[in-house]
Amino acid sequence: TEAPTPVVPAPIPATTAPAAPKESGPLPPPPEKSDSPLFILYGSATGNAESIAIDLAETYEAILGNPDTKTYFPSVVCMEADQFKKKCLPTWETDPVAGTKHGLVVVASTTGNGDAPENCGRFVRFLKRKSNVDAQPLRNVGFAVLGLGDTNYDQFCQTGKSINKKLEELGGTRAMALACADEATGLEDVVEPWTHKVLLEITNVCRGSGAAASTNTTVKTASRNTPQTPVAQETNEEEKKIEIVDMPINEDAMCIGLRTVRFMMNVRPGMPMTKVEFSWLPSLRPSRSSCELLDDDCDHQMDDDVSVLSSGSQTYSMNHPYSAQIKAARYLTASSTEGASRACEKVGGQGLSTHQAAISAREAIDTEFPLDGDNVDIADRNAKRVIEMSLSLPEDSTLEYHPGDAVGLITTNSPAAVSFVLNMLKEKHGLRPEQKISIDENLPITIEQAVRENMDLCCVLKNKRILYTLAQCATDNDEKNALFMLSSKTSEGAAVFDEYIVKQRRSAVDMLQEFPSLQNITLEGLLGVLPPIAPRYYSISSSPLDEERGKSCLTVAFSVVDYLTPSLVVDGKEIGNRRVQGVTTGYLETICAPFLCNSGKPVEVPEIRIFPKPTAEFRMPADLSKPIVLIGPGTGIAPFMGFLSHRHVLEKSMDSSPTPTKETSDVMAEEDESNAVTHFRSQPHVGEVDVFFGCRHAEHDWLYKEELKSLHQAGIIANLYTAFSRDAGKKEYVQDIMTNNSDCRNRLVDLILKQSACVYICGDGNRMASDVQVALATILAAEIEGDKFIDSGKALVEDLKQQGRLVLDIWS
Repeated sequence: TEAPTPVVPAPIPATTAPAAPKESGPLPPPPEKSDSPLFILYGSATGNAESIAIDLAETYEAILGNPDTKTYFPSVVCMEADQFKKKCLPTWETDPVAGTKHGLVVVASTTGNGDAPENCGRFVRFLKRKSNVDAQPLRNVGFAVLGLGDTNYDQFCQTGKSINKKLEELGGTRAMALACADEATGLEDVVEPWTHKVLLEITNVCRGSGAAASTNTTVKTASRNTPQTPVAQETNEEEKKIEIVDMPINEDAMCIGLRTVRFMMNVRPGMPMTKVEFSWLPSLRPSRSSCELLDDDCDHQMDDDVSVLSSGSQTYSMNHPYSAQIKAARYLTASSTEGASRACEKVGGQGLSTHQAAISAREAIDTEFPLDGDNVDIADRNAKRVIEMSLSLPEDSTLEYHPGDAVGLITTNSPAAVSFVLNMLKEKHGLRPEQKISIDENLPITIEQAVRENMDLCCVLKNKRILYTLAQCATDNDEKNALFMLSSKTSEGAAVFDEYIVKQRRSAVDMLQEFPSLQNITLEGLLGVLPPIAPRYYSISSSPLDEERGKSCLTVAFSVVDYLTPSLVVDGKEIGNRRVQGVTTGYLETICAPFLCNSGKPVEVPEIRIFPKPTAEFRMPADLSKPIVLIGPGTGIAPFMGFLSHRHVLEKSMDSSPTPTKETSDVMAEEDESNAVTHFRSQPHVGEVDVFFGCRHAEHDWLYKEELKSLHQAGIIANLYTAFSRDAGKKEYVQDIMTNNSDCRNRLVDLILKQSACVYICGDGNRMASDVQVALATILAAEIEGDKFIDSGKALVEDLKQQGRLVLDIWS
């Protein structure tokens, strides 16, 4: 993979178009400037695609600002893909100068089961519109597409692939082959080379001076071991890439970060820190935003572009969330509530809204769940905590959902991180948390709110470009050189970066703490370099038809992320085994404490901002006669609880009571539950439901255990299959039950091949989802053509997906 040159891309040259065939006469030379801007559209769910698109636009703007550089596009317009209709279509429909094209760059991520992000859905639907095939609305456009995805998911980069294909089908001219960046191995491996080349390639094609890219190639994602080879220099790069900085070393005054990097690079005591040659460093990141410190008595006027939703016409979204109250919470695992009780005792009447109260409550909960110690089994159970949380909904029913939908939670930084940065800004720059600022000329907010909500302090700092830009603020040369090394593409820097930052899950606030000279960074510097906090999405585990809750609230179930990093010993001292918690789930567990322990005492709990995330695919069949198979190990069972509740209500509404069959009567007699077993299983017009659930321990993390048993006894679940991977000597998972249990195997064949059942898989995408699909392929292949024809089973599984009869909702 070609490594990017630093800071500013090479100037975009003026070129001439290839000569036209003689019989047509020569084409006029291409114009010096396009009559249209370069459009950069993004479809982004977590902010990655948006960040890449904005950076690319700012890079082009920097080139435009250089008087010594010739550019083709007079300006650049960067926006959400769904804004294309008013801002792009009128331009695309105009014919440019002969031989030229309008320029379009698309950066799109993929969510859920191959879905387009919320701000890209209309654009994708426009491209898929059949009437556009004849109209060819992109015939005047040259384009390049970057797809972002995760190979742990079934539909890797599906949105990018779909956009890339449809743009060409609708007449567009491809400037570069589709690039697919994999978050599982690191987006930068593909993103940086692509962003380095795309501006030149799109210029060449749109200006008429470059051949279109191959129509059937894709830029492969680079592996972590792909060597990064810079453009050849006159001197030997291996000798140039690391230089020695000759300056005095004070070993005693070293911070923990510098000492760690020196130790891991085997820099001898007293020797200076190595310095990375410029060409091996990433380019600086353009500032994301600006901020203005306002006077205390300033009456700041709202910008014309800032809109506020009027009450009564709310449409809730990520930009306009609903502030929900926690109505209830409980552990679905057999976890102690003592920590929650102690947390409530600690905060007393002050509530959980202040940073210090939340920090104290968190410490009390952590004490109850130690993750170290000699008893590995206890530590394992302590780390496995799952909570069901009920959230209020608007009384006017303006936030609606269906089973299978998810809900987005607006996330904030951890109270500890916010407290540290606020103290740092006060000490270094005299800023008070209550002072008002305006970010990008928007409505005033407090500095405390900006630090809490407008910069990601807590996610793992995997982006070397961000780290390198942060490093510019270090006032200590040794610390700066160590940070440059961590940011570099040298093999030494990459190895230390992986061990020290990635594996130890270090974040921006960790770097501020461990490299103290970084603490001189300003608030504007933090807002300019750190990305926004991505929302977190959770499957809804309730039904709007649920009689107990009605439409007043919804429920979600989530695992509390809580674990220890690997050991890392530096100079005889253990600096690994760091306790790391999910910034969202750890905070939710903290503020749910009064509900988890049923304290009964009034404790002020912060509201949670939420917004709906509908799905088009992960839906129950509208036809109740269709059998369904639900496969949901762990928290993958959560959305299926909503499915089952919804289906139960719909079945009852049919008001049909046929006489129980002999089989049902036998079950009644065996279980002695004649009053509890309903007539649903015996209804010929209601399809049966089989459920597969798996976890580690039946007595600890069998989620919704009593509910599932009750639904099974009531006949709403026809068959309930469970697997507990740590309770027996040999690990057993749901896919093992499918292939090893002959009754289960025959049952699946009957449901899928003979009864046309719909199969749903929800949960971990790293192993479970792929293993279950292999199991299904094996079972179906054996039935169709025998054990040797697994490929036919795989083909059938893919066909089921195409029919919408095999649907996945997975995460990594």
